[in-house]
Amino acid sequence: MSNPNDDQGDVSNTILDAMMKVDEELEEEQQASFNSNSDRETYSSSHNTGVSPSTEVSTSRGTGVGQEDDSNTMSIAHTENKAVMLWKAVMIIVLVTGAVGVAVTVFYYVSNAEQAAFEAAFLDNSRKVFETVGDSLDIKLAAVDLFVTSVVSYAKVSNKTWPFVTLPHFAEKASKVRGLTHAMSITQMQIVWNDDDRKVWEDSYVKENEWWVQEGIDIQRSDLAFDGDISCPDYVPNGDTSIWYVPTWQSYPVLKFGDNPPYNRNMIMSPKRGTAIKSAMDLHEVTISRVLNQVNPDELLSPEYVRAVNEWNTQHVGTDGEAEEPLVQFLYFILVDNADADQVQMNQLHPDNSTVVAIMATSFFWKAFLENTLPEGQRGIVVVFHNTCGQAFTYSLDGAHTNYRGEVDHHNPRFHDMGLSFTVSDLLHLATGVATYTGLPLSEAYCPYSVSVYPSTTFENQYKSDNPIIFSATAVAIFVFTALVFLAYDRFVAVRQSKVMTSAVQSNAIVSSLFPSKYRERLYNDALQSNKAGGIGGSYIPSKARLKNFLREGNEDGFGSSSGPGQPIADLFTDCTVMFADIANFTAWSSAREPGQVFTLLETVYGTFDKIAARRGVFKIETIGDCYVAVTGLPEPRKDHASVMVKFAKDCRDEFVEVTRLLEVSLGPDTADLGLRLGLHSGAVNTAARMESSGMVNRIHISQATAVLLEEASKSHWIKPRKDQIQAKGKGLLQTYFAEPRSHNSGSKGSSEKVKEGSIEDDLNGGLPNKIARLVKWNAETLSRELVKVIQARKCKNRTTDGKKVEWAEPSDAMVIQEVKEVIMLPPFDGSVQVSKKISRKLEEEVMKQLHDYVYSVAKLYNKNPFHNFEHASHVTMSVAKLLSRIVAPDHIFEEESKSNHGVASTLHDHTYGITSDPLTQFACIFSALIHDCDHPGVPNSQLVKEGSEIARLYQGKSVAEQNSVNLAWDLLRDPKYAALRNAVCGSQEEEQRFRQLVVNAVMATDIMDKDLKKLRDDRWDAAFHTERVTDVLCQVNRKATVVIEHLIQASDVAHTMQHWHVYIKWNERLFNELLCAYQAG
Repeated sequence: MSNPNDDQGDVSNTILDAMMKVDEELEEEQQASFNSNSDRETYSSSHNTGVSPSTEVSTSRGTGVGQEDDSNTMSIAHTENKAVMLWKAVMIIVLVTGAVGVAVTVFYYVSNAEQAAFEAAFLDNSRKVFETVGDSLDIKLAAVDLFVTSVVSYAKVSNKTWPFVTLPHFAEKASKVRGLTHAMSITQMQIVWNDDDRKVWEDSYVKENEWWVQEGIDIQRSDLAFDGDISCPDYVPNGDTSIWYVPTWQSYPVLKFGDNPPYNRNMIMSPKRGTAIKSAMDLHEVTISRVLNQVNPDELLSPEYVRAVNEWNTQHVGTDGEAEEPLVQFLYFILVDNADADQVQMNQLHPDNSTVVAIMATSFFWKAFLENTLPEGQRGIVVVFHNTCGQAFTYSLDGAHTNYRGEVDHHNPRFHDMGLSFTVSDLLHLATGVATYTGLPLSEAYCPYSVSVYPSTTFENQYKSDNPIIFSATAVAIFVFTALVFLAYDRFVAVRQSKVMTSAVQSNAIVSSLFPSKYRERLYNDALQSNKAGGIGGSYIPSKARLKNFLREGNEDGFGSSSGPGQPIADLFTDCTVMFADIANFTAWSSAREPGQVFTLLETVYGTFDKIAARRGVFKIETIGDCYVAVTGLPEPRKDHASVMVKFAKDCRDEFVEVTRLLEVSLGPDTADLGLRLGLHSGAVNTAARMESSGMVNRIHISQATAVLLEEASKSHWIKPRKDQIQAKGKGLLQTYFAEPRSHNSGSKGSSEKVKEGSIEDDLNGGLPNKIARLVKWNAETLSRELVKVIQARKCKNRTTDGKKVEWAEPSDAMVIQEVKEVIMLPPFDGSVQVSKKISRKLEEEVMKQLHDYVYSVAKLYNKNPFHNFEHASHVTMSVAKLLSRIVAPDHIFEEESKSNHGVASTLHDHTYGITSDPLTQFACIFSALIHDCDHPGVPNSQLVKEGSEIARLYQGKSVAEQNSVNLAWDLLRDPKYAALRNAVCGSQEEEQRFRQLVVNAVMATDIMDKDLKKLRDDRWDAAFHTERVTDVLCQVNRKATVVIEHLIQASDVAHTMQHWHVYIKWNERLFNELLCAYQAG
């Protein structure tokens, strides 16, 4: 056995031969520097540098500074560098920590100072609010109390008996009280306790004492504080029969409530005030009612009532006031001593020493208690009034102004804990001056009110600023500046030290640039051992000799072997199965489709495969065009990779069949005819590709290697040998198999049978084959898209069906060929049609239903011929639709960016002779393609004429099949059940005539054998394109349009002859079979 060191030595000598060419003077200089004491001192001084050795690794080979001390130098440099970096890190951490600490401290100090100022200001302003409300309550109640005293005094002096008391000059006195208290209205309510008094009151007293009404109206006219309407209807008895009777009497201002007079309304029946009167009658206290113009959830009040109250408020405050603000009434009970009251019933109900004989109701807006509360500059104090009856409303104070913010509590929840609250009765005792009110106390039994005060964000912003952030940022900036100065100084020091270290690093750079790290470390270790053995003053060994000795030493890794760096890294997976899946007939199918349709098919199919792969644990490699490549067994190995891949292939095939059938509705004919070729191999990828290319459509073709793995996995019942061997490129003849996953004793159909079954709903087929049913739906969708454009254009032109019945021409026995026009006049360009994007792009449900049913009926009109059948008509329809989409203007039209959309559309209209701007023309072309072979007998026209068939005699031997198709389809369209469809297609008689002309010319154009029609078309062509002088330009343009339309459907009728070879073969074979069948039938 050869010595591995000898082989290693041969490789090493090869390397050394190249290295020996280094300048010999460099070696001598290294030896001299090694023995130099001064150089050793310089070398030792470099130990104190903080420069990383790696910073100079790429330096060119230097003059050398003692190779034996390289490892010590690098070790010391590394240690020192770590120490310096550690101190740098410590300093940075200290600076960062100090900066953060100072910033946080400054931030919180300034923030707390601002918060303290904010809270102190809020407390001060809250005190002002409560004192203002208390002072206002004191003044208002004192004024009302004084007024009540004057009323009672008058009754005593004049010896009047309650309730028959009417105060002279009531309006004059009330207006002064109203001006002093800012009350909205003052109303006196009399309490009538027995039926006798009530009869006298209603029958005579009210009418006899209405003089105060005119007195009040006169005062209103001169009252500068009143800005409301002045009107008062005559009193009409209200017919109220309730037991409690508390009619309104004298009031100021004198204003009606709705259509009722301002007096003699029974307030005990009021939804708001009646409850307050009843609840507080026994208390003999001033009671505040609920808010009159706010509806509570527990109150059965209609919006009309609240609206009436607000209208009543508007009469008082005028249109400039805020009539919808919360309005309450202070009910001040007028009491008289029982000794003066000759009412026995009251003594039983009220055993006190006094009796309630009347109520002085004073209405206030809560806003009146808050005016002029804060000094100018103070904004954002929120005041919430709320009572125990569930009512709440909010005001905001901005200086001297008070703004109503609405019902319910609107204060910011963030300031909830800062809120302060007092009851209204408590605030009455907070009056700052000498209390002037000494009357009845405020009631706390019925819906007591509370006043809560909160700050708001607006108020907070007056005391909060950006100072905390600014001061903190300033502190951080100072520390950052200090850190930058420190880092700049450190950088200068590092640059200086790097220059000192350069000479030491140069020698290390030579080794580092020549060897990988593991070999370099060995060199370092050898040098260290040499230093330990002989000291610095030991014998000198030239560097090249030391390198040669090292390379000749044994090395288990084999220096220079193929496993060294630079070789590609790859893993080998021996247990995996690859699948190639390719769509059969894809090239032919895609040649007749738009790019978007091809993308839709591939995206849908590949997306479905990806979902199956995720479920099965299959690894997708890539997609190449219509080819899908996947593998099992990597990146995670698995033993059942072959069986999993076969199951995956079966799932892909089954889903592909289902997906293509569903997509045929949107992608058109022949989509469901696409198939999938699947090839599987457990091993090399190219063999799997051979399995796919030599496979059969919708069969899982597997190699022998995969078949063996399936047998080992007890899946032999899945495998069926292929009868013939295949010739694989680079492989020769191969025995292959077909796989079909299924259970051992399955009685169900195999997948090869299942893929032939339909998946479209049977209830839509109506007896048609599944494929024809899908084509029916696709044709209906295609026609619907064009019909939507027709309806859009009609709407854009502001034209709708004018109500006049459109008479559709009767086919009967008419000669359709006689209706062929030399020129079909298309409508002129209309720019308004370009706004059609703003209109709905969906047909009405009834129209769509009739359209689908019509196409279904047309499909049943087609005979089961091999060529002239509904499938061929669908193929022609698809070609017409595609050609229409290809009619575009030259590029130069769209290069002029300055042109408006209207200009581009106009130019496009002219370039296409008006076809592109008339949706009805496009619809007629597609419609004609669909019906052009209805009831075709499968025999040429010439043969029908020759045989003297009945249909040939009917149409006088001229374009027999074509005329018959037009009449059948037109007669079907005239059926009453398609009325909505006809109205959608043609909205006027003119449109019906043009549609008829287009259909007749287009269908008749498919008869290319009739000599008369051919001569007409040739003459039209010459007149359209070979005439030098044109007298009627519009007629000439429409003549060209007629030529284009006829040639478009002619080309589509034989489009298969210009498409992919497979398409050509398919339809020519069918035509041959049709002619053969006709021949065999005689």
